[in-house]
Amino acid sequence: MPTDFNRSRKSEAQHSGAAWPAPQHSNCDLALDHKTVDQWEISIRSERADAWVRTELSQPFGHCLGGRITVDVLSADRFIKSARAQGFRIEFVGPGGKDLL
Repeated sequence: MPTDFNRSRKSEAQHSGAAWPAPQHSNCDLALDHKTVDQWEISIRSERADAWVRTELSQPFGHCLGGRITVDVLSADRFIKSARAQGFRIEFVGPGGKDLL
């Protein structure tokens, strides 16, 4: 077969999934999203996680969250470790894509 044909088939195969959106885990309690070099965003996705976050951060402050918390990398690490210890499922959204923690 001609070389051009092989190159076009290879290119077609590489780009065939380009229209598919990245998977989103609908059964997650929390999501950790990398925003900038020193900024991460934690999104609350379940009622159980919302109740836990409000309790952990105290009731008065918890009502101001709006379902999202912006933190630095060390705070995100501590928060995620605490959430995992409580059995929460977390979606990690980083520069390389999404993963389930």
